[in-house]
Amino acid sequence: MTKHAIRFMTLILAASFFSYLATQAQTSTVIHIKPDTALVDERVSIRVTGLASGQTVAIKATMIDRTGREWASRAVFTADRSGIIDLSRQAPTEGSYSGVDAMGLFWSMDMTAGQSTAPSQPRSLLEPLTMKFDAESDGKIIASGSLKRLYTAPDVKARDVRDNGLVGRFYEPAGGGARPAILVLGGSEGGLQSETRAALLAAHGYAALALAYFGLEGLPKTLELIPLEYLKKGIDWMASQPGVDRARMAVTGGSKGGELALLLGATFPEMKAVVAYVPSGLVWEGIGQTGSSRGSSWTYKGEQLPYANMKTTQAFLSQDFSKPIKIGSLYVEGLKDQAAVEKAAIAVEKINGPVLLISGRDDQLWPSSIMSEMVIERLKKNNHRFPYEHLVYEGAGHAIGSSYLPSARSNSGGRFLMGGTREAYARAQADSWPKVLRFFNESLKKEKRK
Repeated sequence: MTKHAIRFMTLILAASFFSYLATQAQTSTVIHIKPDTALVDERVSIRVTGLASGQTVAIKATMIDRTGREWASRAVFTADRSGIIDLSRQAPTEGSYSGVDAMGLFWSMDMTAGQSTAPSQPRSLLEPLTMKFDAESDGKIIASGSLKRLYTAPDVKARDVRDNGLVGRFYEPAGGGARPAILVLGGSEGGLQSETRAALLAAHGYAALALAYFGLEGLPKTLELIPLEYLKKGIDWMASQPGVDRARMAVTGGSKGGELALLLGATFPEMKAVVAYVPSGLVWEGIGQTGSSRGSSWTYKGEQLPYANMKTTQAFLSQDFSKPIKIGSLYVEGLKDQAAVEKAAIAVEKINGPVLLISGRDDQLWPSSIMSEMVIERLKKNNHRFPYEHLVYEGAGHAIGSSYLPSARSNSGGRFLMGGTREAYARAQADSWPKVLRFFNESLKKEKRK
């Protein structure tokens, strides 16, 4: 073979070799998702490997939620010199979120176009959600992966509660022995919306009773004149369960459920800790079917609890009522009635344990930050003997959550504006939920308090 022929064959072999390497690089692109099964409040690592240095890749995430609606997010990245994209270290060049955020694709999801915004009957919280990830380059999908997301741990048991007129759902972690228990309350939406947080608390080792107090069959239709004795029955039922340590019980709620949580803590010493999301530190008038009220939200021993009234303002009346409206001004104006506020104030100093409050500075539904500060001031004034803290988040509104779910859901209050931005909600959730878990852990330690 001549030198020319040998050189020609060498070039052909070299070209074939580099073509093979390029093909292998393309086929070995992988999306690494760790862990591939995770609770909805758990941080997840997402990396793409096997890329060319500087390669532009779009990562798209899609998810079908519990009610059958599809959500999606998308962000574009540039691979580093090692051919890797790591969402915990790199910011997207464009997309549904900005900045370095390992969970950005989770909270920045939007509902995909062409769907009904009305959810269908939700699936059980015991069923996992599936989240799919596709990596795209030059208009082609070059790698895919999926993640199972859990509202609760696989070994958690759930059962409906219909005893003695109660309407609720009880979540129990696996394992023997008496464990701490938490009563979980929803707000003015009614029903059992609080069960998502109850299921998640059970995944972290707590027995949790999600208790409805209006809006379901057998209960009052509206949030008016709700007897605290009904909630006391729920507390007693929870305490009677074999897997519950009745000396280590707490209560948590959001919005009107936060108001109720503070009220229950101040009324029933069995509650050894209170976590209240976007709460009120005073009792407000009830909420009827048309917004009108027959009186207080709550009763006790056959008497209405003293309450403050919302007050109509010109700013409220000047809004465009064809769009979601701000009703926070009604409560702000009501707070100006000092005599009514003093009578309606909850005696939070009587709470038999520590208190944690969480609010958003941009709450447009009611002034939860202002009212939470009123709680803190009252606890200080009365030298409350247990720890207390208020976590307030700039830019967040009325719907601070406890999981990495689409933040766009947080401001979807239907007729009413919740306030806040998606980014602020994501920051508030990421910061507050670990603190809530730590609070419960420290407040409900094995040492029993009377």
